[in-house]
Amino acid sequence: MRAEAGRAEGATAWAIAPGALRRLAPVFAAGMFAGLAGGLGARIVMRLSAMAAPEAVKGIQTEAGAAIGEITREGTLFLVVGVGIASAFVGTAFYLTVRAWLPTRRWVRAAAFGGLELVVFGTVVLDAGNRDFTIVAHPVLNVAMFCGLFIAHGMLLVLWQRPCRRMVAAIGGGVRWREILVDVATIGATGLTLLAVVMIFLRGGDWWQPVVVATLLACAARLDTIDPPKAGPMTRPALRAIGGLALGAVALAGTFALLDAVATIA
Repeated sequence: MRAEAGRAEGATAWAIAPGALRRLAPVFAAGMFAGLAGGLGARIVMRLSAMAAPEAVKGIQTEAGAAIGEITREGTLFLVVGVGIASAFVGTAFYLTVRAWLPTRRWVRAAAFGGLELVVFGTVVLDAGNRDFTIVAHPVLNVAMFCGLFIAHGMLLVLWQRPCRRMVAAIGGGVRWREILVDVATIGATGLTLLAVVMIFLRGGDWWQPVVVATLLACAARLDTIDPPKAGPMTRPALRAIGGLALGAVALAGTFALLDAVATIA
């Protein structure tokens, strides 16, 4: 079981091995649970932000059209379900893209991926042009809470894969029709995750960023599908080096953008 987990989470050519599709199921399940937890966390963070806001701003509408300090069923459902599911598939797509370059130790891997999620996607929420950060006051508190939310989401996605692996095995249970249901659900999740990959690729940025992201995606896909015994002696090291440089460029650009946004907000 542990060896199988290593193959599923490592940089091996898992995609050409028998049962590769089913080994993706725990990753998708962990991503979904992490996404829903992230949506709930966003609701909690926004509530804490509203509680800390001055009384004078209570009731003022945010850029999203919500009233500060007011909790609505629609708003909660949108955050927990809508934002949660969207972040689940984008986070899972990002994890499957970069996992070959993540550390192997579980907790270090989780922390590294959480940090990557923050620097790559943090400016989606931490937008210096969003007036809400000025309205609710306490910008440092709000920035810290939202940064923690990104890191927590990434860490949960990694840490929950082990229990989700046990859950998927229990659902399948060696029963053919139940295993088929797992496969069908995994195929559907794969399609939505591929859509999320396209969204990541088309994400706004300078002209060079789509090229770098495409290079990273190509290296990740090749590492997952190349048969190690048949690969040339330099093929996999070259793919890891080129992909690592691409990932480093994406992370560095994201870090500068995030620091600039945080400095402007705070």
